[in-house]
Amino acid sequence: MDKLIKDKILGLVLIIIIVLGGGYFSFTTWQQYSEISSQKAEQQAQLETKQQELEKLQNEKKASEAQEVKKTVSTSGKIIYEVPGQQFTAEASFGIMFENLLANISNSGIRIRSIRYNYSPSNDRIITATQESGGGYNACELSFVAVGNYAQFQNFFKSLAKEKYLSNIYEIYIEPYDKDKTILINRFKVRLYTKTI
Repeated sequence: MDKLIKDKILGLVLIIIIVLGGGYFSFTTWQQYSEISSQKAEQQAQLETKQQELEKLQNEKKASEAQEVKKTVSTSGKIIYEVPGQQFTAEASFGIMFENLLANISNSGIRIRSIRYNYSPSNDRIITATQESGGGYNACELSFVAVGNYAQFQNFFKSLAKEKYLSNIYEIYIEPYDKDKTILINRFKVRLYTKTI
């Protein structure tokens, strides 16, 4: 009987040791899991903060690059006319620019004999410079043959220089009319620029 009681006590002690050992093991495992979970949450928060900082820096870099492109493209304080790209083709984006140019011609009093359009002028420095920064810029070269006197052409070129949108005069060839030397025949090229956004 004593042996039976000793075996039961020994079994009971073993069960208590196993239960206590299991409880201790479970507690330490849960504690480690809790620490790992809090560290993971902390690291996740840090990662999100770092990602936000990275996005902010990338946006600032893009904005800075866009400003650099604008500074490179814009000369003499002039700006490039911007049009929504989904509404207009590259050719159609010049509509307002053509209207302004023709209004300047009409106001100056010169007469146009012919106009030729070139929507892809070769070796344009502005288009070449902006292609590296993502493009979206368009150029149109207009070749004019016009007739007028000195004062009319002077007024036209002054009004073109006062335009707020960027345009460049590339070639000018002036010759007097054979029958009246006060009348000039002027061949000139104007390049207009737009940006589709």
